[in-house]
Amino acid sequence: MKKFSSIFFILVVIVAFIGCGKEENAELSDSNFSPTLIEPSEIFPAEFGMPILPADNPFTEEGVYLGRMLFYDPVLSIDSSVSCASCHKQEFAFGDPLPLSVGVFGLKTVRNAPALFNMAYSQKYFWDARVNRLRDLVFEPIQAHNEMAMTLSLLEARLEDIPRYKEYFKKAFNHQPNVIDMSLALEQFLLSIISKESKFNRFFPGNNPSLLTASELRGAFIFNGLVDFDENNMTKGADCFHCHGGELAQQNNPLMGGIANNGLDPYPTDLGYGKITNKEQDMGTFKAPSLLNIAVTGPYMHDGRFTTLEQVINHYSDEVHYENPNIHPQMSAHGGIQLNLSQQQKDDLLAYLLTMTDTAFLNNPEYSNPFKP
Repeated sequence: MKKFSSIFFILVVIVAFIGCGKEENAELSDSNFSPTLIEPSEIFPAEFGMPILPADNPFTEEGVYLGRMLFYDPVLSIDSSVSCASCHKQEFAFGDPLPLSVGVFGLKTVRNAPALFNMAYSQKYFWDARVNRLRDLVFEPIQAHNEMAMTLSLLEARLEDIPRYKEYFKKAFNHQPNVIDMSLALEQFLLSIISKESKFNRFFPGNNPSLLTASELRGAFIFNGLVDFDENNMTKGADCFHCHGGELAQQNNPLMGGIANNGLDPYPTDLGYGKITNKEQDMGTFKAPSLLNIAVTGPYMHDGRFTTLEQVINHYSDEVHYENPNIHPQMSAHGGIQLNLSQQQKDDLLAYLLTMTDTAFLNNPEYSNPFKP
């Protein structure tokens, strides 16, 4: 009799435990969650201004965190070997120190991986400016054969089988895992990545010159000065600001230098934006990147041809191909004359560029891998 009572008690406990689990799963499946909204003013600094944000994808704590998980998860690639973070590493301002990134099966990308920050202020994405929204951007590397090589149907099925994504898609969007909400979550995370605390940002727009050393201050005048040759063919300014100006060190208006040809080659080799528009004047033009964190985002240019900032400065000083038919008008206005900056001017310009590094951003735990302690 005692043995029967013990067995009966154990069965009751097991049934109760199973029933409890079913109730918890039912609660997760049937309940409507109210995601915690994040005010954009909590993300974007007043000195940058408020960007134009997608009205149909407001920031929520759950959505941003889901996007962060997806960004770092190699499950998005066909063989679970490559994540977004594989080519966009936080310590390099979410860029890649390789000229061309390595995707699945050891295949290489065709252009250098751009750094990812302050993207809410951009109107175009990718080097060739072919995409207007981040939610659309994310599908390209996921499906590209040399990056993640994933099919969307397989990815959706895979996400549906992972408990943490069942939980967080429900919390963020009140849906089962799906690739549309995946793109919205990644958009939220990417839009939330902000770099704002460099020495340059504390100095700009020049109200605090005491923050800079003498060399950095001279570099600021060179960077923001117009090209104006004296009788010895020397210029005090290098006119960098037309394509890399403002608090963001970037021209985000595509019509005002945001997409430009900087005389890398005599004639376009990579057609860039021209391949998208099929317009002759766009051949060999590319999106001008932000120079914030430039010290850590090398190698430089769309093809990663320059490994050091010194090489970049030398290009603009001494090696511009003014004969390129599509070179930006602000550069052709120099009259086809190389700037021929002195070594002191180059050193000062470099010193100023180095003030743009935001170490707080590069180490911000809000952007780090959520799967690591």
